[in-house]
Amino acid sequence: MTTLFFLFGLFNFFIIYGSLFYIMNLQLTIKRLILCLVVNTFVTVLAAIYPQSIWLSMVVSVVLIGGLFFLFSRQQMVFFHLLFIHLCSILAEYTALFLVYTFHLSLVTHIGLIVVQIAAIVVVYKKFLTHYEHRIILSKSSQLVLLLVAVSTSIVFYVLVFLPAEKDDIQISATNLVILLFYFVIMISLTRIVLHTMVKDQDINEKLIEQQQFTQYMKSLEQVNRDMQIFRHDHANILLSLRGYIENEDVTGLRKYFEEQIIKAEQRTLFKNQLFSQLDRLQIIELKGLISTKLLLADESSIPISVEVPDVIEDISMNRLHLSRVLGILLDNAIEASTALDSPQINLAFLSVNNQVVIVIENRLSDSEMNIQQIFAEWYSTKGEDRGMGLSSARKILSDYPNITWNTRVENQWFIHEIMIAGRDMSAGYHM
Repeated sequence: MTTLFFLFGLFNFFIIYGSLFYIMNLQLTIKRLILCLVVNTFVTVLAAIYPQSIWLSMVVSVVLIGGLFFLFSRQQMVFFHLLFIHLCSILAEYTALFLVYTFHLSLVTHIGLIVVQIAAIVVVYKKFLTHYEHRIILSKSSQLVLLLVAVSTSIVFYVLVFLPAEKDDIQISATNLVILLFYFVIMISLTRIVLHTMVKDQDINEKLIEQQQFTQYMKSLEQVNRDMQIFRHDHANILLSLRGYIENEDVTGLRKYFEEQIIKAEQRTLFKNQLFSQLDRLQIIELKGLISTKLLLADESSIPISVEVPDVIEDISMNRLHLSRVLGILLDNAIEASTALDSPQINLAFLSVNNQVVIVIENRLSDSEMNIQQIFAEWYSTKGEDRGMGLSSARKILSDYPNITWNTRVENQWFIHEIMIAGRDMSAGYHM
């Protein structure tokens, strides 16, 4: 009996742990493998000691495995993934058991049916996650609701499947299993409908935001043009105001008047004109609207910002909506970090180098001891509660593009992001 339990535990190990590593794109290392084996052995021993209390080993399994993979990934959705795999394992096991009892199949066939079912479900689930992962950004409360739904469903499964099975009433268990299969399919269908609706709503909202940003860009550009026209119109008067200093050969007074009156009064107009002239070379409407909005936001906060676009950039090999999200996150973080500094500075550059576009965003820091690994952890933030999704979301988006390299570092009190986008357009069919 003990040997059977440990064989079942080993089988369970490959099913659950293997599925989690696959779904979450985690690298398998020796250290992680050993930790997983230790946790799995403990859960298997617990199940062998209390064979009549299946719920106990299941609860401990979810808590320990979920906690372990949370340490690996820092993603709270690991608990939802784990519960989903457990539910699928229950369905697969009892479906196979029902077929074995009905058609008098062998143990090998029983195991084969379980493996095939779980493998198929996990592959479909991974594709489902990939499809919606970057199209919907779930809040902390939304993830908690999903987790509660998964927990409730697990309790229902236990009541309808495990309790009859513990009483050796396989007929009732099989009947309940059929009901649960329908329930499971309906829940997945409803979830897909809700997610599809959320995607549509989110796409519409983002389109509206893009339109608003572009409208703001056009208004700002018009204002800069008006300011420059006024500046040109006053050009003659400005020169005449200098005449008295020149005639009296008052160089000191001329310098003071020029620096304190003329430059101080007109430098903001000249500065904005320089920024928008740089953006003219970035011929991607979505990015131009986003960046101009962030530039004006930084200017309103009196944060010096420079923009460099030395070459004309007509296209970038990445989904523009995804790139807008990433740049929005990085610029928002840079602006927010700069508001607390005495001498802030933000630099933004779009460079065309060797058939690739390099985007550089850097801002000054007050703390050069920042932990780069820690800031990318989901929900980590130095800005208070319910924050910290930004950089982890940006990393998830960029990780799906094999032609993109993202380097982040702290250097001489500067926090620097370098995004290198190489190769041909990887998302031509997805441009918004």
